[in-house]
Amino acid sequence: MAGMMTSLLLLLLAGVTVGRVVDLQKRIYGGKECAATERLHHVRLRKSDGKKNGLCGGTLISKDWILTAGHCVPEVGTKSVKAFLGVNRDGEENPVDINIDHIRRYKEGDGTPHDIALLKLPASSGLKPASLPDCSKPPPQIGQTVQIAGHITTSIDKNDKKVSHKTARLLCAEINVVQCKPQTCQYGYYTPYLFCYQGTGVDAGKGDSGGGVVFNDRIYGVHVSSVITACVEARATDVCKYISWITTETKIPIPSK
Repeated sequence: MAGMMTSLLLLLLAGVTVGRVVDLQKRIYGGKECAATERLHHVRLRKSDGKKNGLCGGTLISKDWILTAGHCVPEVGTKSVKAFLGVNRDGEENPVDINIDHIRRYKEGDGTPHDIALLKLPASSGLKPASLPDCSKPPPQIGQTVQIAGHITTSIDKNDKKVSHKTARLLCAEINVVQCKPQTCQYGYYTPYLFCYQGTGVDAGKGDSGGGVVFNDRIYGVHVSSVITACVEARATDVCKYISWITTETKIPIPSK
């Protein structure tokens, strides 16, 4: 009997150890699974050029519109875009096809695209959208904390390099705003309006571009690049710089002061 109990105990301990390893593998680098009440507005995007698929994030900002990064839906090469809604609502996913003609990309007068885009849903969503920023107040300042989220986790390989992995659950991480440094990591898109963030052991993955950067429960940024690419620190397009364009295109009222 004692031998049987010892064997059972060893099996239980092994199960706990395995469970902890699996749990660590699921974690975004420096983050954790989002709470069930968080990020109900998060959207997972899957684009295709007809040959291969790419993964991005997005934010439902009204019942009809998704905000994402411009490089997630490039004008040249994008053949189809599928949006998965409700990805953090008990794991529920409701995929919908986005009409390519219903993608709005911000461009300068000479046609230069910025790294921000809007996607119109074919039918209104019943999910609660994110709140746009109150641009009458200062954006996230250096030293303050913002939240990033996505479906890409990172781990450290044997060469001490970060490697990206796709996960089923939505992951969240808190990270501090820092001073942006000069660098080139813009995926061919012009990004003149940015704020940056960085933290020891905290980052997002390549497939997390387009996800919303949350501050004071509002979407103040669109994640466009991360440390595990060529960047020194992660970067987001400043949503307030485009608030007039966003509200004009979507007919969403500008947030009141």
